[in-house]
Amino acid sequence: MTSPYKISERLLAVQILGSLLQQHGSLAGLLDNNTLAKVQSPALLQELCYGVCRWYPRLQFYLQQLLDKPLRSKDLDVQCLLLVSLYQLLFMRTPDHATVNESVAAVETLGKSWAKALVNAVLRKAQREQADLNALAERDYSVWYAHPEWLLNQLKKDWPQDYRTLLDGNNQRAPMTLRVNARQATREQALGLLTSAGVAVKPGALSPYSLYLAQPMDAVVIPGFVEGLVSVQDEASQLVASLLPLATNLRVLDACAAPGGKTCALLEAEPTLQVLALDNEARRLPRITQNLERLGLYAEVRCADITRTPSAEFGHFDRILLDVPCSATGVIRRHPDIKVLRTPAEVENLVQKQRALLESAWPLLNAGGYLLYSTCSLLKAENSKQILQFLSAHADAEHIALEVAGTLACDAGIQLPPQTGGPDGFFYALLRKSLD
Repeated sequence: MTSPYKISERLLAVQILGSLLQQHGSLAGLLDNNTLAKVQSPALLQELCYGVCRWYPRLQFYLQQLLDKPLRSKDLDVQCLLLVSLYQLLFMRTPDHATVNESVAAVETLGKSWAKALVNAVLRKAQREQADLNALAERDYSVWYAHPEWLLNQLKKDWPQDYRTLLDGNNQRAPMTLRVNARQATREQALGLLTSAGVAVKPGALSPYSLYLAQPMDAVVIPGFVEGLVSVQDEASQLVASLLPLATNLRVLDACAAPGGKTCALLEAEPTLQVLALDNEARRLPRITQNLERLGLYAEVRCADITRTPSAEFGHFDRILLDVPCSATGVIRRHPDIKVLRTPAEVENLVQKQRALLESAWPLLNAGGYLLYSTCSLLKAENSKQILQFLSAHADAEHIALEVAGTLACDAGIQLPPQTGGPDGFFYALLRKSLD
């Protein structure tokens, strides 16, 4: 019987990684459902792609040591095949002989028979010299911790006492976390329901609504998910409902709302909120609406950019959530292709966008109101420095101290590091507009 699958996981991983290295797309976009359906084991395909990206700086270093001379740019597919194979040899439990044999055979499929001997030699040399390769890698933190040099240097500058902890956290696998819908059940009740259904789960330490799954699973098969009892959301992200002061019938702006997790978290905590959820990309709005409908919640959803739309079109708000676009350096464990794709120039552009969003949101806030600024970044330029600069320019802005366990010391706001088995790296700062 003919197999319905058109391509091996290894070869499809080579194609996807080649696209990434040429700056064509992201892992999330390239590993869509249509792509995953092409292979027998979607989990293996994801493991290969995410694993190579997670350890890319170190794997690339190993490859440079193993090659007698660099590969030509037109042989990017061979390079990607070698990176995938090195990942299997050095980070997975795939039998060495199977990795070597299958990689050599894959060269033929790529139409590059000349590379058979090269691939065989490189992989066998890697087997023999693994200890020596590791010893060399340990001399360079950027290589050993598998972060691009510019990012490692910036983290070291921003967090001289903690940067290695941050690097380690970025290299861990992220847990799958649920947010319990307080309108339907307490966390203890949801925990009991899941446990009785055979789902291993435990409560989180920071958000009163959080539950951690022992093993990831498809959201739609989680007991209570379809009915709106639980949603998938990292614990750090859930904290918006605890950190933004809420009361009945407040008018709230979620200025960068997609995919809607924070909008829903706010409404679950206080259903009487009158929420306007904005996003500047129309294609992202359906995700917000779908999440609201599954949970039985309502918010006005609109495509708009507060930096380009006259403020009169929005009116004024008692509370504003400003979860700004950022470098995502606190969620690298979920998006390891950031190590391949992100550049210092992009970070600077994001800092400017964040500043524009802050400046545009502030006039929309009523006197006495609160603005909660958040990012999933670890970089101070996007976080505490951004807030300090804003405070220095706005006499009517007051910084309100926040308290969350396990945060790193900041001059303004709070910085959560990515924690093994715990929340993502996240920054929050709460500002209050004076009544004068």
